[in-house]
Amino acid sequence: MTPISPSAPTTTSLSPAAAATALPLTFGLEFEHILAFHSSLLLPHLPPNTLIIKDLPPSTRESLRQTSTQYLWTRSQYNGWGLTSPSTYPLPRGPGFHNECLAKHGCRGYADEALKMERAILLSGPSGTEAAIHAEKQKRTDFARWHLTTDHSLVGATPEELAAVIGGSKAGSGEWDSAPLELVSPPFALDEEAGFEEIAAVLQAVRGGKDDHLHQAFTDQWCGLHVHIGLPPSSSSSFTSPSSTNEEASFPLPLLQHLAYITTLYEPAISSLHPPSRRPDRDATGMDLASNRDLLLPEPDFAGVDWDAVEAAVYDSGYASSHDDDDDGEGRCFRDIPLTMKNRAPTTTTTTTTIVPTTASFTTIRTTAEEEEEAATAAAEAKENDAYERGIQQRARDLLFPPHRQITLQALCDVMSSNGQRGRVVNWTYLARAPGKGPRTVEFRQHEGCLDTEEVRSWVRFCGALVRWAEKGCREEKGRGLEEIYGGGALGWGDLVERMGGVLGGDGGEWVRRRAGMWG
Repeated sequence: MTPISPSAPTTTSLSPAAAATALPLTFGLEFEHILAFHSSLLLPHLPPNTLIIKDLPPSTRESLRQTSTQYLWTRSQYNGWGLTSPSTYPLPRGPGFHNECLAKHGCRGYADEALKMERAILLSGPSGTEAAIHAEKQKRTDFARWHLTTDHSLVGATPEELAAVIGGSKAGSGEWDSAPLELVSPPFALDEEAGFEEIAAVLQAVRGGKDDHLHQAFTDQWCGLHVHIGLPPSSSSSFTSPSSTNEEASFPLPLLQHLAYITTLYEPAISSLHPPSRRPDRDATGMDLASNRDLLLPEPDFAGVDWDAVEAAVYDSGYASSHDDDDDGEGRCFRDIPLTMKNRAPTTTTTTTTIVPTTASFTTIRTTAEEEEEAATAAAEAKENDAYERGIQQRARDLLFPPHRQITLQALCDVMSSNGQRGRVVNWTYLARAPGKGPRTVEFRQHEGCLDTEEVRSWVRFCGALVRWAEKGCREEKGRGLEEIYGGGALGWGDLVERMGGVLGGDGGEWVRRRAGMWG
């Protein structure tokens, strides 16, 4: 891609009324997790005369698979026990899927039995939390309280995975199984502690553990922690209590433009705070966690490309070594190359030579030459990366801040989520919800599955700080360019901490540094 020199467009300001005080942000959470449980917890929630079939052949497990077709590469079978009773609980694979399995195999997978188990666990926990149960396609029904649903992207644990979590003796007893679930919270006020206290009590009940001999919740590499940032019923009112009527609240459009720009600029830096399994376009995340910034790239011009040479280069680079063939026998390697790799323009590396004294040893000469070559390569790569990032940033400015027209909310959501695709690092589609279809929120989806209250708090605060930073950017002195406010070129997590400053806060900065030390 040809580097484009960045211009310095002025920011679009909030209205005077909106700029007077900080918006009263709210947040909601989706906890994807696996519930391990003893059979005695399951029995009270089975339909009458239901038998449990614990040993299922692999072919049956594949037929009972509840995940969608897009997960066949990584989650191709059902790992739980079979049940012999009919069920009307709907699944994304079809409302009659359970009974079709029952007719064909004499058993079906879990329907709402695991959901009922966890609901009972929450009710008997320290907070006595009541949770509603919804089918996955109906989970927007009520955001005024906690609720439980299935998740078509998750599978239960294998026997080996279960043994690693609960211990070999328990797993080997034949009395323990697991099921994937999603626990969804009501909205809470971001700046109040009461919400986090309630979350702590709920997670304590769900986790179970050593002192609870009948259940234990955990996460695996497929699980995510999703944070929705939104507003209370009216942006001018203070948040008092959870309410399903907050569906009418909407962020000011200029704030969303700035937030979209920030998340585009810093997507690589934020990705470095997460494990490889939660980075865009990886095998582990599949279609669940695609890049937002890839949507800003123009379609590449492949005219005249020598595909044989390209594929040979891909194999030589080692990229294809971890990518198996498709079922049809055709290699996945080039098809799976990220669009960002395809769009990068070739660069020329210029090497400078340092004159080494003739008295130097051969080893010294060789070492010096190697160091020069490495330094020249690193400098060329850094220059290329900086030019590439500046090109992305210019493209973002052109699309998010069009110079001769005002972008609409729907157009912004289409740019950032490609006409309704929710499976992005940041999901923008809910901001364009029609009245009555649920709260209008920005969903941050990148964090790995987590049931630790303090880590949850840190990720929520970080997501909220990004929104606050966008809000602050709208209030910056008129005439300042976006690059002056947010930075430009190749940006890392250190730039993020420095530029967010007081919006992120000391604790937030320490969290970023710790995460970068773990995964960066």
